[in-house]
Amino acid sequence: MKLRQIALVLHRYLGAIVGILLAIVSLTGSSLVFSKEINVFLNPQMFQVIPQGDRRVSIQFVLETIRSAYPDWQLNFIELPRTLDSVYTARMLLNSGGFAYVYLNPYTGEVLGFQQWGRTVMSFIYNIHVNLLAGKAGEIIVGICGVMLLLLSVTGIILWPGWKKLVAGFAIRWRSSAQLINYDIHKVGGILSGVFLIAIASTGTAMIFHTQFNGMIYSLIGTPKLPELTSTFVPNSVPISADIILQKADLVLPGKTIYITFPRQPQGTFVVRKKLAGDIHPNGSSNVYLDRHSGKVLRVENGFTAPLASQIINLLFPVHIGAVAGLTTRILYVFIGLTPTLLSITGLLIWRRRQWKLAQRREASRQINAIVTEPQKLSPIAEWPWF
Repeated sequence: MKLRQIALVLHRYLGAIVGILLAIVSLTGSSLVFSKEINVFLNPQMFQVIPQGDRRVSIQFVLETIRSAYPDWQLNFIELPRTLDSVYTARMLLNSGGFAYVYLNPYTGEVLGFQQWGRTVMSFIYNIHVNLLAGKAGEIIVGICGVMLLLLSVTGIILWPGWKKLVAGFAIRWRSSAQLINYDIHKVGGILSGVFLIAIASTGTAMIFHTQFNGMIYSLIGTPKLPELTSTFVPNSVPISADIILQKADLVLPGKTIYITFPRQPQGTFVVRKKLAGDIHPNGSSNVYLDRHSGKVLRVENGFTAPLASQIINLLFPVHIGAVAGLTTRILYVFIGLTPTLLSITGLLIWRRRQWKLAQRREASRQINAIVTEPQKLSPIAEWPWF
């Protein structure tokens, strides 16, 4: 069987099997491209404050305010304001096993409100996108759908008629029959979005199956994984101030601090996430690890000088969400996310048309065979032996 024939069979059946699921995942993905902006628009009272210059309260003050307001919740990390009118965001782990985000005014330290994950519109859409509201099992299904989308994109590119005649590959015959217009929309939409869908599908699948993907990348490149870091436990030690932690991180790695992750165990470490100039990752790809008891710098990970395996892994998220070229690619990704739905609909119509034609051919063949194989009946007179 030739490559094109194999591609045709795979393309037909994969599209029929996962078309609806891909439409759901892609549509929710499109709406998530600007999820933060949408959340700010829906809840301006929690996300927008009046700028007051550089008179921000310290991170330690924010830490103490949060612990006083929510003593039963465990602090996971605090995201620092990225603009003059944005807020501190604290991620809190709930006793029930979920988590919530608490928002604070950076100039007064006032708690502006909180959002429990899973009870907001955008978190609901996110959960559909990542796991179809079915937990770990749904996450695996979405990962498998990513593999299917990757195969559909590759086989679609192989089947594109433009390889034989470039003009025909991009032409839409608007004055032709509805069937031809539908086919042309499918082929043109598929080829224009194909490369982007491959990038989205491959990075999304890699992030879902991150343990397997990371291990594979490190093995292929031959880069050893960095060892797990721990703090040296000191009984009855006075906790290091979060402000001092940030100061030490700034000394060893100057750059914009995005957030600080707090240790959850006595041997855990502080992790300060940094975004250096030129970094396309929206949350930065550089980290500083510090001992929670002494404040000693344990490791510095510069995203630009990190091992190749780490740099590849750091690219997954920005490529998946379209943060590579800023606002331009983000807007483009909104429309790219709509194409799997378009291709599913047009592909289904093509498949139904083909099934109808096959049914017609089978019926015609059956009628011909019936005429050929049916015995000829003689008249009663002809059956007389003496005639």
